[in-house]
This record gives sequence, C-alpha cells and structure tokens, in this order.
Amino acid sequence: MDKIIRSIPDTIPDSLSQKLKTNATNANESFFDVLSNYLNYTNDVQQNAEATKKAILDGANVPLHDAVVQFDKAGVVLNLLVQVRNKLLDAYQTLINTQV
Repeated sequence: MDKIIRSIPDTIPDSLSQKLKTNATNANESFFDVLSNYLNYTNDVQQNAEATKKAILDGANVPLHDAVVQFDKAGVVLNLLVQVRNKLLDAYQTLINTQV
C-alpha cells in the first residue's frame, strides 16, 4: 500500500506535489486534509478539461495534442480518485463487519 500512496504525486504537477510533500511532513495534517486537497485538485483538472472542450466547441484554435492531454489527464486523475473511494468503502465495510 505504501507504493500506491507514493505514486499519487506522479500524477500531480510539481507545485501541488511540493505542497503535498511539505504537508506530509506536517504532523498536524490529517488524512482528511490530504484527501480534500486531492479532491480539489481533481475538480480543477476536470474543470480545465471542460473548459478545453468548450473552447473546441466554440471554434477556438486549441492544438489537438493539448486537448487530448487535458482529457486523458482528467480521466486518469478521476480514475485514481474512484479507486481511492473504492478502497475506503472496502475498509469501511470490513470495519462494519468486524465481530467484537
């Protein structure tokens, strides 16, 4: 699991990656804060992809490779968020089903 957590910053730009590394060393930051930061980042990436799509539909001169990169990036980031959600739900179900 440690490898999965370390691979998350690979999909994040350097500015956010540095922020996450700085925050990871901060003992006061909770898991919720890290998850919230990634959720906000995912929202930003999705909005950028939506803006690119709208620009293309409006007839703006957007290079095709830039659009494809934006769309693929949005897909990868969203898939990662969905996988994290699925793992959290699995952990919750395991806790709920644990006999005391």
